Amino acid sequence: MPLSAPLHKLHNLLCVCHIVSYFDYQKTVGHLLCVYNLRFDEASQEFRFGHQIFIYIMYFWSFMLLVGYYHLYSLYFIDRGSFVIYALPCIYYVVLKRSMLRTLNEMVRLHSDLQSTMGTLFCVSVKRAFFWSCLITIEIAAVFYWQIMAIDNECQQRFYIFAYLLGWHFLLLLQVNSYIWLQSLYVVINQVLTANLRYKERWKMLRNVLKTHCQLSGIQRDISHYFSVHIGTVIFLISFCFYRSVVFESGFDWEQSRLVLMSVELWQLRYLANMFFLFGTLLIVVWDYKTEKDKFLEGLWKSKGISRRILNCRKSTRCNQTLDVVDMMLLTGNQPCEMMCSDVTICEIRIKQDSIFNLETTSIINYIRLLMLNMCLVPLVAFSNGFEFSFEQKMFLNITSRALDSTNYNFTLDSYVLSLALGE
Repeated sequence: MPLSAPLHKLHNLLCVCHIVSYFDYQKTVGHLLCVYNLRFDEASQEFRFGHQIFIYIMYFWSFMLLVGYYHLYSLYFIDRGSFVIYALPCIYYVVLKRSMLRTLNEMVRLHSDLQSTMGTLFCVSVKRAFFWSCLITIEIAAVFYWQIMAIDNECQQRFYIFAYLLGWHFLLLLQVNSYIWLQSLYVVINQVLTANLRYKERWKMLRNVLKTHCQLSGIQRDISHYFSVHIGTVIFLISFCFYRSVVFESGFDWEQSRLVLMSVELWQLRYLANMFFLFGTLLIVVWDYKTEKDKFLEGLWKSKGISRRILNCRKSTRCNQTLDVVDMMLLTGNQPCEMMCSDVTICEIRIKQDSIFNLETTSIINYIRLLMLNMCLVPLVAFSNGFEFSFEQKMFLNITSRALDSTNYNFTLDSYVLSLALGE
């Protein structure tokens, strides 16, 4: 891939060129799993769709799995309903696949243009980006393996959930990689403000960089739109585990004469922990991107070396014209809101080009904090009022296997119950 071929011969350790090469390996894995098929056209320097026959087979197989799943929906004990939630982002991805291809080609063009503009300054170390990229890959592989193996002795359930679960995790990887790429480019862009450059050379480079900044803002909005459904499913899955434990499972247990305030199954705790790890990594990467972007904007406004410049214009009646950052902003097509530090919109739902719903990173973080606070406060308040935690095991007959004329299995679900014994 040409993006990984720098204009210079020497590489810094773990530079932007290397991380793009790391993305190439992930792209190869995606080809082998038939998640997508992209090829790079050397003549046009663009990505195009390759042979799609295996992709169409994957789509057809996934559709048949979705139809067959509805016959077994009521028989699932673990991860019930989540199968449909996993399918929604995958369907949305198929619908927007060609739009995402256009955005990808725009990212390729911007990467090449910035590489030409920055020259040797483009090769800058991005160790944090490498760390987050490796971490999210390991986390996704571990969580995917746990979710598949959590369904004990159930090859049928694993068969039905495998394709959509793979697609759901793959979309998370694409989203994290997109923000890692954005963060890496802003690390490169910040070199304009800190590198030892001549005055005219810095201004010439800064003008091209501000054009790139305007286009990067548009790409970030496209990313928030493409993965909006995926963000919604993550929030739903985290919220559903909480409300299922606190709201749906609470009530009077007349058989054991007790009041149940909370019933948390062990697999739910592991599931919540895995979701927090995955989604937390995404939020950290987004926050890292925001930090590098804000560093560039703050340095742009506060730098004394580029705050003012006198432009001699012979054709104008004004011989001396002040060309400061505001003038440069207007010349490069940036809006005033794009030149100020602001929160990152991580989820944006559009109809055509009109935005109808925005969700910022801070709002999601505050919502997750509220859920975690409630999960901690409810037991504390209950303990002070005489409630006790007890560990219980419930035996279930695996009727899913019986419905498929397979071997019957019995399995147990471990749970922690917060309850209060009722007086007789």
